[in-house]
Amino acid sequence: MTQYTILCVDTEAGVDKISDAIEENDTLRSVVRTSVDGATDVIDTENVDCVVTEYDLPDGTGLSIIETLREQSPNTPCVLYTAVSPAQIDTSSFESGSVEYFNREMPDAHDRLGFVVEDIITHNAQAGFLLPNDEQSRLEALAEYDVDSQPIEESFERLTGLIASHFDSAVAFIGLIDRTTENLVACTGADWDMLAREDSVCTHSMLQDGVMVVEDITDDARFRSNETLHQLGIVSYAGANLTTGVGNTIGQVCVIDHEPRTYSEAEKEDLQEFADIAMEILELRHMIDDTTTETL
Repeated sequence: MTQYTILCVDTEAGVDKISDAIEENDTLRSVVRTSVDGATDVIDTENVDCVVTEYDLPDGTGLSIIETLREQSPNTPCVLYTAVSPAQIDTSSFESGSVEYFNREMPDAHDRLGFVVEDIITHNAQAGFLLPNDEQSRLEALAEYDVDSQPIEESFERLTGLIASHFDSAVAFIGLIDRTTENLVACTGADWDMLAREDSVCTHSMLQDGVMVVEDITDDARFRSNETLHQLGIVSYAGANLTTGVGNTIGQVCVIDHEPRTYSEAEKEDLQEFADIAMEILELRHMIDDTTTETL
């Protein structure tokens, strides 16, 4: 049974009541803090699946905790569990991310809190995925390469073979990310050809600059409940962006292992170099295709 970790934040007088309400649900485990600073320390050092926080705290407000969480894990849901009226709260802080307002003075609020939290976590896991700010131009850039018409599969398969050998990894693949799927144009070590975008770690990796590493998906709130990753045996992940000349990320070059793994800065640099080579191959094929078309 999956057990979710809930960061519960309230004053010393009220935090135990929140914790008790959470732990009445067998799928939920509480971590208790009584200040903004204490909650921030947990966010910096642990993976949490949801935050339940009072608005008024001794050293600030619950919104400060939510803002800190969003910087590290924008998809993690939060519940503002308070008697403070929404009219007294700066609602501009609710523009992005998942935040629920739950009035703790409602009848049966204590009894319903655990159910509400579990429902929010489940819904959040099924809600889809974050889109990059340039999603439309990114998709247009991907379409311009017209990969299906270009003979790049053999070149990419040789490259993924080199990548898997270089990193001594179980799997290496090159994936191009369209509107709903990640299409693996080359894959060494497995017979994967496509992943739904909401199931792919690359959906998250493409949102950040540089190489993204997940040492162990079971320790990451974003992926620990992803059944597809578990079924494929994916435990550790490193991914580097395939980026066009104008800055659109159209895919990823990735290495996968079936056990936890760390990557040094030098290894991250090597993976990004492989991604740059893959992009150069794609650019060259695109240029040849354009030249051929112009001469016809």
